[in-house]
Amino acid sequence: MIFVYKFNEELGEFEGIEIKENVPLFELLDSDKILLLVDVHSEKVWVWQGQNTSTRMKFISAQEAPKIRDKHDLAFTISSVDDSDETAAFKILVGLI
Repeated sequence: MIFVYKFNEELGEFEGIEIKENVPLFELLDSDKILLLVDVHSEKVWVWQGQNTSTRMKFISAQEAPKIRDKHDLAFTISSVDDSDETAAFKILVGLI
């Protein structure tokens, strides 16, 4: 199961978003946004940072990511992924590979 959160710059925190059935995760990626994906199966949290996001957004989202992780499981690891520099594992998760 995968949970997806979008960083709300005004509130300075992540908000859960609903994933529509049969919509690939890669369609949620937007260069103006920061998304956090919790992959329960692999016990991993991914923070994807769009290339048009500000340094401030990236800094605050990095501080907020552990709060979301802790809601799921303290043992989950957190990895940061930059737009256009995604790892193969992230690409597989979102359906790009």
